[in-house]
Amino acid sequence: MAAVAILASALVSCRTSKAVVASTKVKPSDFLEHAAELKEDRNRSPFLGNWWTNDPKLISATIALRKIYIPPVQIDEVRPMKNVLAKTEFTEERRRKKLDDLAKYATAEFKKAFKEAKHTEHEIVDEPAPDALTLDLHILEFEPNAFTGFLARETVDLLTLPAVGDLISKPLRGVITIEGRLIEPKSGKPVFEFADREEAKSIIILPVQETYPTGQARFAIREWARQFELLMRDDPGERAKDSSPIRLWAF
Repeated sequence: MAAVAILASALVSCRTSKAVVASTKVKPSDFLEHAAELKEDRNRSPFLGNWWTNDPKLISATIALRKIYIPPVQIDEVRPMKNVLAKTEFTEERRRKKLDDLAKYATAEFKKAFKEAKHTEHEIVDEPAPDALTLDLHILEFEPNAFTGFLARETVDLLTLPAVGDLISKPLRGVITIEGRLIEPKSGKPVFEFADREEAKSIIILPVQETYPTGQARFAIREWARQFELLMRDDPGERAKDSSPIRLWAF
């Protein structure tokens, strides 16, 4: 078991630890026009998949705009559950209710990230405008936290070492995947597209977020919102960074 703990430590120190531990792959949908062109670029973005336009006119137009409109987050094409424990504990109807809440939560959190950031460079507006970018967001995957999985992981941790249960039960953890596209208003064309997939963090102390169905998903949404706001800033010193897949605590 000591070898497992050493492996976890090594993975966290790895530059692309998220791709190894927290989120192995992201498979975007047709929601993104350039889905097949998304690439990981840790020097520019914390997200697993990214595409930027190389059209100089679109780039110039985007830089000049300092307003953003964020419509309600979409959930129309969410993929079916694969997690065995989640499918046992959640009917599709129950998951749909959770998804409805998550979509509203995500919309509010992305707006909040801009409204409450001390040095934000963009203003949130309540409706589309010719001088406002549009950020379209889509929740593509959502596997709720299964309480039986949480109990199993905690039991393993008690018998071995903290976070060992998380590593062993990786396929049975909560998951959420998001897609986004930033649209230039006059052309109606995307200037940036991204996709990211987050699994439940391995939490050493007080894994509160795993004790209720949307805990992991809400935590991921808050991180995405903060990261996107940073990504929109001009100052390279404010570059958005990804978080570690293993944390001491998280709420």
